[in-house]
Order: sequence, then structure tokens, then C-alpha cells
Amino acid sequence: MPGPVSPEVLEARIRGLQHALAQLLDNARRLTRGEHQRAVQLHRQLQEQTAAARRESRGLVEAATAEALATAEPAARLLADRLAPGLASIPPNDARWRSRQLVGAGVPSYVRVGDLDTGTPVVAPLLRTNGWRVTSDRPESARRLLQSVALRLVAASEPFRLRIDSFDPRLTGMMGLLGHLTTKYPQLVPRATHTAEQLHGVLSGLVDVSSLRASRQAQLGHKRFEELIRETGRVTDPYRLVVLFDYPAGIDTLAQRDLVRLAATGADRGICFLVHHDPAMASESDVDPRQLLDLLTPVSVANEKVELSQLPNVAARLDPPFDANVAAGICDVVAELAEIAVLPTIEFDRTLPDRSTWWQPVKDELSTVIGYDDRTPALIRLRSGNPALPHVLVGGAVGQGKSNLLLVMIHGLAARYDPADLEMYLLDFKHGVEFSALGPAADREHWLPHVRVLGIHSDRAFGLAVLRHLSDELARRSEIFKAHGNVADIAELGPGPGRPPRILAVLDEFQVLLEDDDELADEAARLLERLVRLGRAYGVHVVLATQTIEGVKRLSTRRDSIFGQVPYRIALKTTPADSQAILRTGNTAAAELQFRGEAVLNANFGSPDDNQHVLVSFADKPVLDQLRHELWRRSGTTHPPRVFHLAEPARLPDTAAAVKPELGRPWTGLPIAVTEEPVAIEVRPEPGAGVLVLGDGPADALGVLTGLAISAAAAAVVAPRFVFVDGTGSSPVIAEGKEALVQTLRSLGCEVETIDKHEDVAPRIFSLRDAVRDGQVGGTTYLLGFGFHGVPKMQTQVDGIFESPANALQEIVREGPTQGLITFGWWNRLHVCTEQLGYGRANVATHLFLRHPQDGVRAVCGPLMRWASEPHRGLLWDGLHPEAQVVVPFAPLRVDEVDRCVEQVRR
Repeated sequence: MPGPVSPEVLEARIRGLQHALAQLLDNARRLTRGEHQRAVQLHRQLQEQTAAARRESRGLVEAATAEALATAEPAARLLADRLAPGLASIPPNDARWRSRQLVGAGVPSYVRVGDLDTGTPVVAPLLRTNGWRVTSDRPESARRLLQSVALRLVAASEPFRLRIDSFDPRLTGMMGLLGHLTTKYPQLVPRATHTAEQLHGVLSGLVDVSSLRASRQAQLGHKRFEELIRETGRVTDPYRLVVLFDYPAGIDTLAQRDLVRLAATGADRGICFLVHHDPAMASESDVDPRQLLDLLTPVSVANEKVELSQLPNVAARLDPPFDANVAAGICDVVAELAEIAVLPTIEFDRTLPDRSTWWQPVKDELSTVIGYDDRTPALIRLRSGNPALPHVLVGGAVGQGKSNLLLVMIHGLAARYDPADLEMYLLDFKHGVEFSALGPAADREHWLPHVRVLGIHSDRAFGLAVLRHLSDELARRSEIFKAHGNVADIAELGPGPGRPPRILAVLDEFQVLLEDDDELADEAARLLERLVRLGRAYGVHVVLATQTIEGVKRLSTRRDSIFGQVPYRIALKTTPADSQAILRTGNTAAAELQFRGEAVLNANFGSPDDNQHVLVSFADKPVLDQLRHELWRRSGTTHPPRVFHLAEPARLPDTAAAVKPELGRPWTGLPIAVTEEPVAIEVRPEPGAGVLVLGDGPADALGVLTGLAISAAAAAVVAPRFVFVDGTGSSPVIAEGKEALVQTLRSLGCEVETIDKHEDVAPRIFSLRDAVRDGQVGGTTYLLGFGFHGVPKMQTQVDGIFESPANALQEIVREGPTQGLITFGWWNRLHVCTEQLGYGRANVATHLFLRHPQDGVRAVCGPLMRWASEPHRGLLWDGLHPEAQVVVPFAPLRVDEVDRCVEQVRR
């Protein structure tokens, strides 16, 4: 083994290694320096090449991007326009917002939230979802988005297809942008609510809507609301949008409960929420905002950029606010479209049964269809028991289809039941003519054969007369029931001649009967109460129709006693107050209706839980007229109804067709009563016979004389003679009436002498007086004095006679009846008649006042008599009856009525 190394050797070796290492390091440095230089050079070359490549690539990318955008943007815009039609996708500053062409284009399922930098609109689904929850870095931005979406949806939707309710607890006033529409059509955009109590009312109504929609969808086999709309076409059932600002501000546990319930099924029920969530707002202790927010689609706004979960990584620029003038203009256009919007029409024929089933015997009820609730016929069943549904109350604002509804009901019942089983008493107390087509007319031979009494713009006196008649009918039917073994209900009587017909009494604007503070209103209220209380068992069914009953004094004390007997309530569109008056306190459903022809039908005294939303069928006039003609022909009737017109005279030919004249009882006119018997007076050959007609109105006066003369002539065994003295200068109508009177009397075989020149009157009066004195009258003769007040110098003595024509006339009137000469005369004032006939007016007892001052009326009839003079009305006082009687004078005959009148009175 080698020995130990000396220190010198070891040192030499170390020095050798150091030199070798130095050489190696030096070589490495030289090598590294060269590689580094080469690397730096290569890096520089790569940078230059990369920069060049990048410049070339950027140009290619930008070109490709521009090309792609140029191709995609039109497609994106078209898609946005299709998803969000019309104004739902158009930016606020677009000129089309100032046009009306795109308003109401269609309910949008998507709505615009903003646009991309390129101007491409960004739209997102809303109405067919549960809704959005909107958060923002600035509350103003979120509120602006909600405001913008609300305006777009209203502007794009057809009228009444969308309703927006809002809750604004911090009073931001953001919904004021739609204020013009809120003012004109609060059914579309009601005023924003601000308190929890107000919100409770909105949400409670929505819960009812959701429940009803769920039932209808299940009934018709639809899962979603839009499927139901497509099938039924019901524009009356709108999408509902609820806008909540600053949630959960102002939300209590009750509101939160309803919000969560509604939002959970909102997408399927057409109920949608647009919620601005402000996390800085503290909620009530029992309100967990996440319960609602988790049901809604998140939308966030930051730095004026909108991001939606449906469009990830797409940030849209939030639209600027709308100009208030533009918004107001759009709202005005929406209101105009709402004004002319109409419902789909349900034709009346759809409500009629097959003709083979018409006029079936009445069993235990009268029933008819008035319209439809979706596919279901809306049925009215008038019955006395099990359940008791005897009467109907109908209400609605002006122009909302009340008259149409009544016509549908009347004609529907007429088609189903025989006139022998159903009589109708139809009274219209307003200035309408809807019922006039149901009666006879000069140009129409047919009428509705079921109508017994027809009041066309009836007055209160005639309405009272009808109530009296129907009250008497109850007593008459009570005797019939007793004769059949004390039956308690008309349904217990079998069909046959012994069973009285059902009665339908329709009183349109019935409140007119009760609105004055007088004895007539008191009696009418009492009779109406009796009729609805007792009529059920006796087969009398009452339909009370009105525009409003608020403020009617007589109803304030009898409301429960009358309406408590009326289970059926039908309310057309009206105010919340009148909706509650017609239906029931708290039931404002009729105020929510949108269209003419919509109605709330309720068969349980207006209970809100029993509301049925129906579309009333449309009673087209030609269709109804054709039906009436067919029913009239089928019935074979020749007896027209008793027709009464307010402020119109009676028609003598019509009365003659119904009643035969009676000897010694000439007609003064018709009573204000159901009976068709005219008001007759006793005329006997004794002093005091005759009639004094007093007051203004030549047409009415001639009508009275015409009725008296023709009825007396028609009843006479031997044709009487007539002396017609005309002291007036007549208008053409009066001239025709006088000519027609003379023609009719002559056609009845009467000799008629006419004196129409003033200078001939006095000589003829003296000659008639002489015939009375000498007993040479020569058979029954009537002196018709038409306007004795117009004959000059009646009280001036005639030269050589020392008497005035008035003295001679007084003797004729007083003594003539015993010789067969009866005077029917007209004077325009009582005092003129008294001046000509003397203080006792020649002992004539029968006075008929037309338009005459009340003091003259009281001078004859007594100091307590009240007589409000009206056209075509007369007050008959004969001194025999305790009370004066109001009569309706006949109209003067027309020449074209002569033949018919003669034919009728000769029957």
C-alpha cells in the first residue's frame, strides 16, 4: 500500500487543479457568451416575426369578426322582433315610439332590457315565466329597468290582454310614467299601492284569479294559461304582472305568504312578478326574501350593464329613460284602443235549443241560457224551491249591455215556453226603445206572443198600476191554490187549463218608481216588496234592472226586504260602489270587467265565492225579429198586448180592436192601468149630460172629442147626427184629424154637419137652441164644439135678438140632453167656459182637464187636488166618484187609419 503523501506534493496537485479549473471556466464563459448572443439574436428575430404574425392575424380576425357580425346582426334583430313584437323590442329614442302603428301588436313573451355595443337588442323571456328578480349597484337603475319593461309590455299588448299592478312602498313614483293610462283605464294599470293593507287586497284578488284559472285549466285539460287563452279566445282574462319596488320593503308575513304561493305557479297561471330586490332593505323578522327570490330568474344591473342568467356572458347596455311626453302619448293611444276594443261575439242562436224542443210544458222551473262561461252555457233558472231562485237583479253602467241581456233572457224564455204557460209584463222606465219591437206596429203585423203588458218608456203611474195588478193576481192565485186543496207552490199544480201561467215581470230602471219622495213611491215600494216576497210560490218572477240604485231613498229602508228575496244577481261592467250595490258588499268583481257584454253571474245573493264570469250572447235585432215572427205565427194569436207609451196618446183603432163600444158609455181615453177597457162616462138623456174639455192642447182635445164621438156612434142602434163646430185655425195635423173624424163618422152611417167659419157659428147655435125649445131636434144629435173659446163675440148680444150666442149655447148644454142633443165641447180655460155657460156651467158634471192651471182644477175638483199637467194626459172629474181619474186621451185619427178604425168598431 502506498505511503503517506507529503505536503509539498499535495500543494502542487492543488495548484494544478486550480489552473485546470480556471481554464475550464474561461472556456465556459467564452462559449456561454456566444450562445447568449445567438439566443438574444434569435429572440429578437422571433419577436419581430411574432409581431408581424400578430399584425397579420389581427387583421384576419377583425375581418372575420366583422363579417360574422354583419351576417348575425340582422338575424338577431329579426329574432328579437319576433320574440318581442312591436314596441317591446324598440329602443326608447326610436321614432316609432311616436307612432301609433305598433301599439297593441301582441302580448310579448319576451321584452327588451337593452342592447349590445353594436346596437343589437337584447330581449329575455318574462310573461310566461314566474318573473325576474332584479338587483343593481344603484337602486335607480333597477327601478328604471322595471319602469321601462312595464311601459313596453303595456304598449305592445292588445287592450285588456295585460294588467299591471304595482307596489311602491318608498313612494318612488316610478309608475307615474303610465299615469295617463291609470287615469283613463285603471283596469289596465291601477294606481300603485303603497301600504301592506293595499297590497293585501291586490294579492288576495290574485289568489282568487290563480285558483279560478287552475280550475278552468283542469276542467278543459290545459296545463298552461296560454293554452287556455288560445282555445277560448277570452281577452277578458289578462296576463297579470305584479311590479314590486324595493323588495322586501313594506312586505309583511301575510303579503309574503301570498307572494310565494302565487310565484310558485305563476308561469302556468299567467301571473308574473317583476321584483326589484334591494339587499340593503331590512325585512320583517318572519319574512325570508329568499323564499320569493329563489322562484324568480336573476337579473343584475351593474355600471349600467344588464346581465341575465338566460344569456350568460352577455352584458347589455341598460336603455336610457323614456321621455315622459312619449310615454304619455303611448298611454293615450292604448286608452283609445281600449275604448273601441270588443269581445268575441257569441251569437244568440247558440243559446237556443233545437226547434223540436220549443214550447215544452213548464215543470218546476223556467230556464234559459244567456251566454257562455268558456264552453259552459250560463244558465238562468227561475224556480220556487230546491233551491229557491225566483227573481233576478240586473245592473250595469250605461252602454254596457243591460238591454241586450234583458232581450236575450226574454227571447230565450219565449222560445222555450208556450204563451199559455208564460206571460210577460215588460216595463221600461228610461228613454229607450228596446222593448218597442216586442209589440205591434203600423209597419209590423207580428209581436212577441207572450207579452201581456208592454210599457215603452213607462211613467211611474203606469208602473204602479202594473204592480197593483200583479198584487191582485197573487190574491187571485191564492184562491186557485185553495180550490186545489191548499197547495203551497205552483210547481205542485199539474199542467192543464186549471194551472195559471208563470209570469215574468221585467222592470227596467225600476228605481224610477221609488226615487221621488211621494205617496206613489211609498206604495210602489210596498207592492214591490210584497211581490218579491210572495210571488215565488205563485209563479211570479221579477227581474229588476238598473244602472244604479245608490241614493234611492225608498230602497235605503227596504233594501234587505226586497233584495233579500232576489238570489240571482247579474252585474255588467260598473263602478266598485255599484258592483257592491248589485252583488253584495265587498264584491267588486263587476268593476274588474273590461268589455261591454261581460257579466258576473251569481246565484247566491252575490257571495264572492259564487261569481261566474260569463260572456252574454249578442241579440242581433234582425235575428230577434225573425224569432218573434216565427213564434207569433206558431201561436196563432190575434190579440196584441196592452202597450203603454210615456208622453204619447192612446190609439183609438187599437182600443177598438180590443173592446167593443157600449151604448150610452162613450170613451174619453184609456186609463193608466193594465186593463184595456177605456175610461167611459155615463151619458143619459137628462140634464147634466155632456163633457166639458178644459185646457191647452188642441191635439189632445180633438183626440178626446174623437173618442167620444166615434164610440158613441159605433154603439148607437140608430146612427146619430153630428154638428161639428170648429172655432180654431188648425195646424195641418189637426186639420187631418178633423177630416179623418168626419170621414169615420160618415162611414159609420152618421150625418155630419161642419161649421168652420166664425160668422156661421152664432146663427147655427141659435137654430139649435130653437130646435131644443121646440122639441124638434130630430133624434140623437151630438154637438162637437172644438174650441168654443176661439169663436169671437160669443157674449155679445145679436142685434134684434137681445141675446148672445153664449146664452143660447148655455141653454143647449143644459136643456139639450132631454131632447136628445148632447154637447161635447172644448175650451182652453175654465173661466172662459164659465163666462159662456154661466157660473154653474149649465149643470154639466163631467169635466176633463188637459194642461190647465191648478187653481182652475181645484175650483172644480176640490182644494186638495194636485194636478201636474203633462202632454197627452187628462184628469177626469165626474162628481160621482170620490177621486179624479187620470186618463190618456186618444190621438187624432190619421186619414190612413179611417178604414181600420171603422172595421174595428163595427165588429
